[in-house]
Amino acid sequence: MSALHVRVQVADEHYALPVADVLEVAEVGELTQVPGTGTEVLGVRNLRGQVLPVVDLAAIFGLAAATRARMVIAESHGRRAGLAVDAVAGVEELGDATEETGSRHLLGATLADGALVGVVDVGSVLDAVAEATAA
Repeated sequence: MSALHVRVQVADEHYALPVADVLEVAEVGELTQVPGTGTEVLGVRNLRGQVLPVVDLAAIFGLAAATRARMVIAESHGRRAGLAVDAVAGVEELGDATEETGSRHLLGATLADGALVGVVDVGSVLDAVAEATAA
């Protein structure tokens, strides 16, 4: 069984987020720093009257610094955040994530167009955001 995902690039890696968890894609824009948060939280941004934490997906996955040109606004269980990525490749159907990964923030991985694509567990990433912003 396959489902629609938003494909993104972070550093030189490929990831996908379930469309059901994605509200929109936007520019990262101007961020306000939040003292006391971890390095994975880049800051907060006012997006049409709503203040959102913006998270560096590269830092979540332990990757080298990214360009962070775009952000995917994701929501799970009433929590919302902007996930900063290098690029958004598009929306496509992906097969099941059958490959195991070592990250608690991934549901698994699948092959797409000859590349290994990690399927992001949006709920887990937003849990990490909540922990970082509560500090």
